[in-house]
Amino acid sequence: MGAGPVPWRSGGDPVNAGPQWADDVAPGGDSVISVRHLPGGWDEPISIDRPKLTPFPTHLLGPELSAVVDAVTDQVQVAPDIPAMISLAAISTAVGGRAQIKIRPGWSEASSVWTATVAGAGERKSAAEGPFSDALRQIEKHLREEAVPEIEEAEQALKVAQARLDDAEKAAIKAKPDTFKLKMDEAKLARRTLADLGPVPSLPRLLFGDITPAAMPQKASQQDGRMAVIHSEGTLLKQMGGLYNSGASDTGFALDAYDGKAMPVDRIGRDSIEMESAHLAVGLLIQPVILEQLGRKKDDEMLHNGFVQRFLYSFPPSRLGYQDPRASVAIPEELLTDLEQRLQALVNTLWKSPLVRVVTFTEEASEAMYVFQESLQERLRRGGDLHQMASWASKLPGKIARVAGLLALYADVQARHVTVEQFEAAKALAPYFVQHARLCLDLMGANREGQLTPARDVLEWLRRRKPDQITQPFSVRDAQRGVDGNAWGPDGVTAETVQDAIRVLIDRGWALPVPEEPRAEGQRGRRPSPKFLPHPLIWDKSWRKEEEEGSDTHLRSA
Repeated sequence: MGAGPVPWRSGGDPVNAGPQWADDVAPGGDSVISVRHLPGGWDEPISIDRPKLTPFPTHLLGPELSAVVDAVTDQVQVAPDIPAMISLAAISTAVGGRAQIKIRPGWSEASSVWTATVAGAGERKSAAEGPFSDALRQIEKHLREEAVPEIEEAEQALKVAQARLDDAEKAAIKAKPDTFKLKMDEAKLARRTLADLGPVPSLPRLLFGDITPAAMPQKASQQDGRMAVIHSEGTLLKQMGGLYNSGASDTGFALDAYDGKAMPVDRIGRDSIEMESAHLAVGLLIQPVILEQLGRKKDDEMLHNGFVQRFLYSFPPSRLGYQDPRASVAIPEELLTDLEQRLQALVNTLWKSPLVRVVTFTEEASEAMYVFQESLQERLRRGGDLHQMASWASKLPGKIARVAGLLALYADVQARHVTVEQFEAAKALAPYFVQHARLCLDLMGANREGQLTPARDVLEWLRRRKPDQITQPFSVRDAQRGVDGNAWGPDGVTAETVQDAIRVLIDRGWALPVPEEPRAEGQRGRRPSPKFLPHPLIWDKSWRKEEEEGSDTHLRSA
């Protein structure tokens, strides 16, 4: 397979460059062959390659953030989508829900964003996430060091108040009738003083990793309602979807925290408390099989209650096997410093603040949002290209508004407005998000993409066969050995799932069953395994688009 150029990044005008708004309308996938007469009795096959997906246009993130994202891309040698998506979650983490994006009177969005980027094993997910989570953990370390004296003082004050209450209650118990009322009043005052102190503050925490849904409200209440999960695995989705124990979905807290709602928290052994608002930022790097497993759950509540529809999705091309170690360039120290300083400024100005800043769309930006919403209507209605994913697409304007607000704050921590230029740059990301969400939601529905993944893997194995084997028939066992190790949902790679994949190739014209040779009369013994003949165009590079455009056909299922 040729390793043609892979479009890692985009450049140019920050608003008009890249895909235009209608460019995300993808048919079932462009044909990967030219229309021609095929000798040998073969029919023209039907493409099963993935539709071409737009690479993340990093320039739309603004000069400061795009410089960091591009530098991470160059060092780690991954698609730019991975660091770009994590960067949005990192900014949301630093804001901590202390910004509200007001588009117009009557419509405001919280500043929490959820991103889910699909990347298989060996894709260097942790390395791509590292610069952003490392910066946040360094900031968290400083926050905790600053908080220690305050926590120690609060603990001491609480102990003193508790001791005074104990003494006052003992005095009231032993008091004579003429002093009983006075001692009772002193005990009440001591109890009120203890209550006014409240709980001892917890050590500040920006990031949470492997956390269960049940623990989320408790931990968030200790951080004034703020919580963020940035993780290079899909553990959170598995936990919330009940994939670990085949249990029911548990997404209640997350759904409320996405919108910044107030909520009560019942604490064991203590009084319930009310969080004035809860905020959850999420940045996940997940394997495709997790999305497929969600689609196969009998309890599919989280597919329909709005949880998966709140994510911004990315399914970048795999760079596994296409990396050049000698081309890796270290991230310039000044870029890492700028990243940490900007995130630190957001934490100091917003995350630490008890108040929520309102970041308002200018009149021009609000008008541009009207136009954007109007452009969606025909596409959302029955017959429109977004109708099948309307639950996700109907939330797209709100998600884009959140991204615009976060990028405005990253560029200027004192920002109070989202300009029309900033909104247009964020809106220009919409085609990218639509294309990638279409693919990811389809995987969760176990529809076209979920069914074609095994067939694509078998086709890819055929393309990798040695030159002396390319015209030879193959068996189910041959193909099973060739694709062993790929993740094909809960059943994995078995003889049955490989047979199903070969049937798809036959249906699409990429293979033909070899007629079984007639057996001699009276011949006994086990019949030979069925053989299949691969289409000769599998190895014909003259028509393969990937040679010219950097195809996504080498995307792995795991």
